[in-house]
Amino acid sequence: MGGQLMATLYQTVRAAIAWPLHNREATLLLAPMALLLGIFFFVPLAGLLSLSLFDPGPTLAHFQEFLGDRTNWIILSHTFELAITVTLLCLLMGYPLAFWIVAARTWVARALLLAVVLPFFTSYLVRTYAWMVILGRFGVINQLLMDFGITERPIDLIYNKFSVLIAMVYILMPFTVLVLISVMRGIPSSLTRAAASLGASAPQNFWRVFFPLSLPGVIAAGLLVFVFALGFYITPALLGGPNTILLPMQIDIYANVTLNWPLAAAAATVLLSITLVVYTISNHFVGIDSLLGSQHGAAQSAGTPVRRSTTAYVQLVDLATALVRAVAHSLRVPAGFAIGCERAALGGKLLRGFSLLVAVFLVSPILIIVPISFSSSRFLDFPPPGLSLQWYEAYFTSRAWVSATLQSLGIATATAFASLAIGSAAAMALVRGSPRMRRVGYQLLLAPMIVPVIVSAVALYFLFARLQLVNTNLALVIAHTIGAVPLVVLIVAASLQALNVRLEHAAASLGASRIVTIWKIVLPLMRPALIVAGFFAFLHSFDELVLSLFVSGPDTTTLPIKMWSGIREEITPTIAAVSSLLIALTVVMYAGVEVVRQTGERRNKYNELVNDEGA
Repeated sequence: MGGQLMATLYQTVRAAIAWPLHNREATLLLAPMALLLGIFFFVPLAGLLSLSLFDPGPTLAHFQEFLGDRTNWIILSHTFELAITVTLLCLLMGYPLAFWIVAARTWVARALLLAVVLPFFTSYLVRTYAWMVILGRFGVINQLLMDFGITERPIDLIYNKFSVLIAMVYILMPFTVLVLISVMRGIPSSLTRAAASLGASAPQNFWRVFFPLSLPGVIAAGLLVFVFALGFYITPALLGGPNTILLPMQIDIYANVTLNWPLAAAAATVLLSITLVVYTISNHFVGIDSLLGSQHGAAQSAGTPVRRSTTAYVQLVDLATALVRAVAHSLRVPAGFAIGCERAALGGKLLRGFSLLVAVFLVSPILIIVPISFSSSRFLDFPPPGLSLQWYEAYFTSRAWVSATLQSLGIATATAFASLAIGSAAAMALVRGSPRMRRVGYQLLLAPMIVPVIVSAVALYFLFARLQLVNTNLALVIAHTIGAVPLVVLIVAASLQALNVRLEHAAASLGASRIVTIWKIVLPLMRPALIVAGFFAFLHSFDELVLSLFVSGPDTTTLPIKMWSGIREEITPTIAAVSSLLIALTVVMYAGVEVVRQTGERRNKYNELVNDEGA
C-alpha cells in the first residue's frame, strides 16, 4: 500500500516537472500570473497561517483564545446571520429584475441594465456614503417623514443593523443581477416555446422549465454574494453601531487597535476557512463554468447535481400546484377566476412593477448625491435650499484632495497596464490549453476574488512589512493588481472563446510565427475586450480601499483613503462633490468604452463578412 502511494506520488511529481517542458508557450504565458499570485497572494496567506500556529512556537493557543471568547461566537453568529439575510434578499429582489431584463424589449432591457450597471461601476465608498445621507438623523428619509407630519422627531435609521443590511443589499444587488442575466441568456428560448406549444401555461412554463435551468445562476449568485458579505468591512464600519460588530471588523480591531497580530491572524484564518468551505460545497453543485458565466452556461450543465435533481424539483412543483388547487376547491374559488388572472397577465404586471421598484432602489441613492453636492447649505439638506459651487471649489482648491486624486489616478493607471499584460497572457494560455489546465487555472484565479479582502490585506501587510514596502507606490500597485488580474482574465478569456481559431491556424499555415500571429491577428481582434478589461482594472484600483488602508502610509494617501478619513471625521457636502465627480468619471469612461467596444465589434463582423466572401 505504501509502495503504491509512493509510486503515485512519484508519477505526479514527475508529470508536474515535465509539463512546463512540453508546454513551453503556456508556461511562458502563465508565468507572470503564477509569480504574482504565488509570491504576493498564496505566500502571504501561508505566512498568515504560520503566524497563527507558530508564534512564538507550535501552538493552538491563539485559536483557543479566539474561539474561547463568547463574544467572538456572538460576532460569528451575527456575521453569518447578516450574510444569509443579505444573500436571500439579493436573490429575491434580483431574480425578477434579471428575468425582466432578459425577456423585455431591447430599449427596456437597456434602460434596466443601465440601472444595474451604474451602481455596479460606482465606488463602494460613494454608495455607502449615499446611504449615510439618506438614512442619517437629518437625512433624506427623516426630513420627508417630518415634512409630511408622520413623525415629530428624527428616528434612528442609521448606525444599526438595519442600515448595514440595506446598504449591503444595495451594493451586492448588481452582482446578483449580472450573474443571473449571464445564465438566463444561455437558456435556449426554444425550450420554453416547446413547453408552450404542448399546452403549458405561463406559470408552468416558468416553474417547470425556465427556473430549473436557471438554478446554476441562482446558486452561483448566492455563493458570490454570501462570500462577499462574509468579508464586508467598509459598509459595516461606516453604517454599523456598537451592536453590529462583524468578524472583519474584529480582525481590524485585533490588528490596528490592540496590536495583537497573532490573534488577528487566527481570526483571519477562521474567516478564510469558513469562506473556502462554503465555496467548495457550492462549487460542487454548480461547477466553475457557471460561476464564471461561461457561454456554455445552462445549456451544457446537464451532468451536474443541479440537473440531476430536476425530477425531484418538478415533483415538488406538482405537489405545490395540487395543494393550491385543493385549497382553491375547498374555498370554492371559481375556476374562471384563475383563468382570468392568467389571461390578464397579473403575474407579469406584478413582476414588472416589483422589478421597477428594485431598479429605482438601485438608481435613487446615486441621483440624490448629485444635487446635494451643489447645495448652498453647510449641511446635507435635501432638497438643497439653494445652488452653489462652493463644495467643488473646496475640493479643487484643497491640496490634500487634489494630491490624493492624482495619487489614485497614477496607481490605477499603472495597475491597469500591469493587469492587462499579465491577465491577457494568462487568458490566452487558459483558453487554448487543455480542459484540465483551464479548470485548475480558473480555480486558482478565482482565489483573490473569493478570499475576503480583509484577510488578503492583513496577509499582505505582514509580507510588505518584512520587505519594507509599506507606504510605497509599488506596494499599492502590487496589491491592486492581485485583485484586477482575475477580472482581466475573465473578460479577455470570454473574448478569446468567441474568436475563430481558424484564423490563427491559417496564419500559422502561411508561415507566421506564434508571436507574429498573436501580435497581428489575435490582439487586433481582441482590442475591444482589452479596452473593457483595462476599464475594469482601472476602476477596481481607483475604488480599492481596504488593501490601501493596510499597505499605504502618509506619503501614499489615495482618494478613497482621503474620503474614508473625511467620512469618519466629519460628513460635509465636500464628500458629495467628490462623489459626484467620481460618478461622472465612471459614466464618461463607461460610455467611451461602450462606444469603442461596439465600434470594434462592427469592424470585426465586417472583416469576417469580407473574408467569407473572399473565400
